[in-house]
Amino acid sequence: MLPKNFDRETFIAQLRQEHSRILPPHVEFAVEDGWLQLIADRLRDAETILEKHGWINRAGIRQIKEKFGELRIYIRPRTEDESYPDELAAEMEGLRRVVADNSAYTCEICGDLGEIGNFGGYYQCLCPRHADQRRAWIARGREGDIFHD
Repeated sequence: MLPKNFDRETFIAQLRQEHSRILPPHVEFAVEDGWLQLIADRLRDAETILEKHGWINRAGIRQIKEKFGELRIYIRPRTEDESYPDELAAEMEGLRRVVADNSAYTCEICGDLGEIGNFGGYYQCLCPRHADQRRAWIARGREGDIFHD
């Protein structure tokens, strides 16, 4: 659960500062707050892997988003004509799986235990409270605030 005084902008600004070697300033965080700690943890892992292989200055985050209810962090070589060596590619694939697996049971809204559900054709990982709120919002004709306390 996120603390009551959680400030998204401050948290993201700290991530940008801590991970400036791989996180360009233009990359959007196209996810809800519940996944921000997962992102922070995986950015540290990504830097460790890239540094180990001598790629810390040759790769960067391209996109952070939700897709089919799972978190996606796209980390690619900085130039289009480069590709990861096999060992690095395998480690980056392992990191991709960890990101997807962890997000598949973490509520995107609050960070509590959740599961992926289909909400009117939109897949999202939500805890029971936020899943109920999304269902109620759909039943109201998608009017008003989706997630309310």
